[in-house]
Amino acid sequence: MPSRRVHLKFDEYLKEHGVIHGYTYADSVHRRMDKDLVVWGSEHREIDFYHSEEGIREWLKGFSHLAYQETLTDYLRVAMGHLVLDDMASRYEYKNEYELMKSAYRSFIQRGFHRRYFKEK
Repeated sequence: MPSRRVHLKFDEYLKEHGVIHGYTYADSVHRRMDKDLVVWGSEHREIDFYHSEEGIREWLKGFSHLAYQETLTDYLRVAMGHLVLDDMASRYEYKNEYELMKSAYRSFIQRGFHRRYFKEK
């Protein structure tokens, strides 16, 4: 699993590509994504409810009175990026972090995560 530093670098990559806003700092999202994790790699998505899009949205609902929808959308995208980065790192070997991030970004876009929005129902 990539380190927190690599996850934060991927956030910067998402900012550079216009997926999330430049002012978004999402370390708390990464802390939640790594909290109480006992299974590493792509399998943790199936074991931990909060490693699914539905679980992430449920967690973010708790912040809807504290943050703008735009910020919560960024947090949703950061969390999905966290999952993609973990998934790609567990499935393939990369020469360096940049190659991992490029590959994860392609997968992120192919899955349509850049078009996900948080909207409370």
